[in-house]
Amino acid sequence: MAKEELRIQAWMEQLRRMREMQYAYHKKFFHGLYFFLVLVIACLFWESPLSLALVPFLVITAGTQSCFYLHFVDFARLHARHLETQLNKALGKGTLVGSEIEDLYFYPIDAPKIGGFVPSTPLRFFSFFTFHWVLLWLGLAAFALWRLVPPMGPCGRDFLVLLALWGGLNLAFLSWFFGRRRSHRLMESSLRKQSSSS
Repeated sequence: MAKEELRIQAWMEQLRRMREMQYAYHKKFFHGLYFFLVLVIACLFWESPLSLALVPFLVITAGTQSCFYLHFVDFARLHARHLETQLNKALGKGTLVGSEIEDLYFYPIDAPKIGGFVPSTPLRFFSFFTFHWVLLWLGLAAFALWRLVPPMGPCGRDFLVLLALWGGLNLAFLSWFFGRRRSHRLMESSLRKQSSSS
């Protein structure tokens, strides 16, 4: 088998693995959302002070966990795009267009975002979906705090400060991480170097 054919075969196998990874982490993303939703609802129905205090922290963790899974989906998409580019050079332009279609249909992989919300394309369904879940989670957390904080008296204010600090820290990191796209650029740079040296 010629060297070019072996290379094409290796790229196709890597592309298959990246698409499998993308699907697996999409699945984990949705399973994680539903798992946390069940936990939050169970805490709201239990209605003990401890369970109500857990709700806002579960909400913050659910958001961060969702972004973690999305980070893996983005990794798979970036690698798949690189592989498709290599394969298109070898097989002919436009043979594989999955990455281009994903950019148009879901969200542009190169755009800065906060988790799944892309400020440059706020009317895309993925941005709306993210916004929907954020409002739902915040509503559930607000309901738990409404039930919890008034009976706590002065301690309620300290609890809200602690919660605001933890939530703000998570939001600041996620905004910085997804907005700067540093991992994204490092990965692309590494892939470019590898393809130019091969």
